[in-house]
Amino acid sequence: MDKDALRGIISEVEGELDNLGELMKEMREIRSKESIIFRRSKGSILHDFYNCCERIFKKIATDINGGHEDGDKWHKALLFKMTIPIKQIRPAVISEELAAGLDEYLSFRHVFRNIYGFELKGDRIDYLASKFEKTANDFISEIKSFLDFLNRELGEEDGA
Repeated sequence: MDKDALRGIISEVEGELDNLGELMKEMREIRSKESIIFRRSKGSILHDFYNCCERIFKKIATDINGGHEDGDKWHKALLFKMTIPIKQIRPAVISEELAAGLDEYLSFRHVFRNIYGFELKGDRIDYLASKFEKTANDFISEIKSFLDFLNRELGEEDGA
């Protein structure tokens, strides 16, 4: 792959990881479980979290894998494909364990997009919010490992 293209991918993914850091900060600032406004806020952050993950996956699928499929189930297929190494192209981007955890956020995002905010279930949001910090940190760690792979492909071990 072209080194300038790899540098572009690395920069875009690092930008998305910065965005994820902002989402993690916002989630820590939400205090009350009782208010619908706070429930909506948490739901929005959880929605945005999966959007961030999926943007990174789409970038990898498009620019490294050569594209991603469309269709009814493309979101889930894209997530699954990130767990599969592609011989002579790339290693697995994320572990199957992380993908299983992210699948819960993908499912939530679908619900979030298709209901009114006042219909959000507090117990589901609280469950996902309680796992958010660990899942986000695991995601960051695994994506940084993938970026290390890309940097090795460039011959730039330090990421500069």
